[in-house]
Amino acid sequence: MALTQRRKEFLLKIIKLYEATNYPVHYVTVAQSLGVSKWTAYDMLRELIKAGYLTMSYSVSRQERSPGRSMVLFLPTTKALNLFQTKLTEISISEEWLVLKERLLSILEKNLEKKGATKIIDDLLAEMPQIEASVPFSAYTITLLTAYLQSLEHQSLKRIKNLLPSSEEPALTLSLFAGTAVGTMVKNMKETLSQKMTGIINKFQKNVVEFNLSEKKELVIFLGEALQKATP
Repeated sequence: MALTQRRKEFLLKIIKLYEATNYPVHYVTVAQSLGVSKWTAYDMLRELIKAGYLTMSYSVSRQERSPGRSMVLFLPTTKALNLFQTKLTEISISEEWLVLKERLLSILEKNLEKKGATKIIDDLLAEMPQIEASVPFSAYTITLLTAYLQSLEHQSLKRIKNLLPSSEEPALTLSLFAGTAVGTMVKNMKETLSQKMTGIINKFQKNVVEFNLSEKKELVIFLGEALQKATP
């Protein structure tokens, strides 16, 4: 059974009511909260039971009008709670990701001119050991490599920028960027990469393999924006 937008609305409402009281919820309470008939609410909640999102329990009513009468109550299952917890986490991550993107892109666009590449690279390298999540770490790596390339020559950035759109596979695009950037750096600096930088690149390549398609695509978009900001 598909979890339609209408069913999500009922499910989210009952989760909120349940979390507010830590007690199973009567279908009439759900109906009143959503402005629908009690029978509409009851039928919808029964559908959510069939889908595994709710369970049913019974309680003896203590109301004066119907003392001792059995009440039908509903409470969310672990499946339902996990579903909405995951969605809330995704929203939070998305907001944090947008803030991080804006900061890193700003570094490439403005701060690099003010502080110089060496200072920016040192700052990024100092911050990266504290970055545990894979997507932010990879975004830092892209920013770091782009800053390195910008400190060498703009032609390097332009060549890489023109090369990447030829790849339609996100994982290949990210790996191609890292490999080309490292090759350009070694060629221009005429020295091997430091152990720290080698570790960063290896971790980045490992992350690329493990990312899901959505994460890869998001990082490819960020890469394109980073190269755009860094190229005059």
